[in-house]
Amino acid sequence: MLTPVSPPLKELVARLPQPLHPLVGRSAAKLPLPDNVVCFQRSTATDLNKPRRGRSLHHRFVLIFALRTAATVCVDDQAIRLRAGEGLLVFPFQFHHYTKVAHETLAWLFVTFESTEIVELAALRYQPFGLTPQLRSLAAELVEAYETERTADLPILILSILLARLRRLKLAAPTTAWSVTTQPDLLSRVNQLAQRSHEPPSLQDMARALGISPSHLRARFRASCGVSIGRHLRHLRLEQACGHLRLGPQRVSEIAELCGFSSIYSFSRAFRVAYGVSPLAYRHSGRSVPRARRDSPGRHR
Repeated sequence: MLTPVSPPLKELVARLPQPLHPLVGRSAAKLPLPDNVVCFQRSTATDLNKPRRGRSLHHRFVLIFALRTAATVCVDDQAIRLRAGEGLLVFPFQFHHYTKVAHETLAWLFVTFESTEIVELAALRYQPFGLTPQLRSLAAELVEAYETERTADLPILILSILLARLRRLKLAAPTTAWSVTTQPDLLSRVNQLAQRSHEPPSLQDMARALGISPSHLRARFRASCGVSIGRHLRHLRLEQACGHLRLGPQRVSEIAELCGFSSIYSFSRAFRVAYGVSPLAYRHSGRSVPRARRDSPGRHR
């Protein structure tokens, strides 16, 4: 549904009432601003999954505007069809990649950024939204400011307004089992530590890096995320393996070693238990995402 174009400025001004108290106006709210903003574009289907290191997982938001050409965005275990003229917000530490692109040529705008507004933006999780004239206008201003301004102030302020517009959209409640009561700080820090190298960190190393005891880390993680930290770390390694199987040229044995499994046997067994198929069968099946058993944070009801 298209949003009507705003009336001309003269008409809007004519609606304004005379202020009862000329010196008393609206106070500014304390709004957390996005930070470390990066804007870029993808113009071909081949470029969508670059860099080719598997399914993306990082601590930043990814705001996608599909200006031309539809594609499926696979986020965690959900395949979301993003049509031309729609947008999607991918949250920090969500696995994501792209498939079933309608045409090799496309025009997609990506805006990645850091923000603490996870709860405020929770309604947008897994939810495509229409690119209204207001959103398109703000996106154009953002790209222009990003390209021309020497300081980061204007792009950040424009992105903040754009996100405020997104929060006002009337969207259906998310269909995912994600709960906004999950504590993102501990989960994010654990994921960051797990992604620093291909070697899976030990529980002792992670606890030392977080400044707590291993037993305290186990208890806190299960209490806040609803699953053991061991299962979650195994899930991260398996998700990384899915990306390599789908995108990379490596043999299954090489992927097993790359993702920190001691042998191809242990990798194949863990993969089959999690997804119901062998790694080789998954590679040959062409499935976008295997449906894992719900044993990781964000998958519990």
